[in-house]
Amino acid sequence: MRIRRQILNDALTLAALFFATGALHTFIVDPSNSLSATNGSALIQILWLIIYGAEAVRLIPRYRQIIMLVRANKCLMLLVLLAVFSALWSEDPSLTLRHGLPLLATTFIGIDFAIRYSVRDQLRMVYIVLGLVVLLGIVAQLFFPQLVPNGDFNRGDWHGVLGFKNDWARIVVLATVAALCRSRRSLRDLLVIASLVLVAFGLIALAHSVGALVIFVVMLLLFKIFGAALRWRPKILVVAGLAGALIVLPMSYLLAQNLDRATAVLGRDASLSGRVNIWELALSSIANSPVLGYGYSAFWEASSQRATRIREEMHWAVPHAHNGYVDMTLELGLTGLSLLIASYVIAARRAFDCWKRGAERETIWPLAYLSFFFLYQFTEGSLVTGNLIFWILYVAVSFSVTRVTATDPKSDRQFIAPMQMSPLDQGTVITAHTTG
Repeated sequence: MRIRRQILNDALTLAALFFATGALHTFIVDPSNSLSATNGSALIQILWLIIYGAEAVRLIPRYRQIIMLVRANKCLMLLVLLAVFSALWSEDPSLTLRHGLPLLATTFIGIDFAIRYSVRDQLRMVYIVLGLVVLLGIVAQLFFPQLVPNGDFNRGDWHGVLGFKNDWARIVVLATVAALCRSRRSLRDLLVIASLVLVAFGLIALAHSVGALVIFVVMLLLFKIFGAALRWRPKILVVAGLAGALIVLPMSYLLAQNLDRATAVLGRDASLSGRVNIWELALSSIANSPVLGYGYSAFWEASSQRATRIREEMHWAVPHAHNGYVDMTLELGLTGLSLLIASYVIAARRAFDCWKRGAERETIWPLAYLSFFFLYQFTEGSLVTGNLIFWILYVAVSFSVTRVTATDPKSDRQFIAPMQMSPLDQGTVITAHTTG
């Protein structure tokens, strides 16, 4: 009975993660209509309601663990609550609630993922789900290229089983990052990983996603840096950080002075395909409501006058700011942006501590994912979005690296801290961190 229940729990988790990738959603929602939200489909709403209900049933018996985790991640939870309650000042209160409540529900899916599985098991499930999406995408592009609708302007770009090439490339990058985090015990494992990296380069090239290519290269470099820094002493790390700053700052200045030449190498102009112009227009809107923004998900909705002006200036239906931090400030103001940054810094500090203390390679996953999350917020819309796998994983990683211990005297079972790679011994004591 226990084995059967575990299988059902794993199946529900895998189904939720797969559905949150957005794979196959284009069969239900027209991807060419960039202003229509995926959650607008009645069928998708029903499927998510089923997932929410099943997750609620699983979480209720663990409410004490949830309370302790929430207390240790206050900034993250305040951000989510701010998104929900922004309906009070939102330009479209009903839309804010329709998107804010799924964000809250998705957050609890991430919490359940963190509580129920160790970091190693989380990584294994992510690897399975993303690998399946990538495999389905390759099969669809090779044998059924017209089967999955494409919402991009260039119909020849690979988009897998998603509606847009950038979404597909982002999944490819994350799947490869997950593969790089897995343990390598033999030469065969190394050869498999090397092959996957080469395949990922090829898939990103076929998608013609320059942003994904840049982030993929940066992530590969970060893996090399993480691997080397693990053997360094704290003083050497400080010196290396200062040296890196002395190198990066002048290079950034030179890049800014020669932006035309640098972007031309990537086949883009200095405006980054119009992104810079969008950011400038968005910043002027932020100046009109800097503290609380215009309400979660409300700024870019179809009837928004400010968004309409930006679209008229750009001469195309801009769906978002193409920068998660700008979008967050538009929606929830500097308050929301500050909470996001604070939650990220806290999670990154804990992830770094987890990685330094861990003896197994999988402990690098939280730090690697947070790096991925940080980088992708610069090139695409906000990842703080309900029913999205990237937000589920951000919550799961943030809560998993939180050291928590059960203090319930009625319980005869020590709460397993999710940051551990395997179950703790019954006598292990973990100090609770309740800041953040």
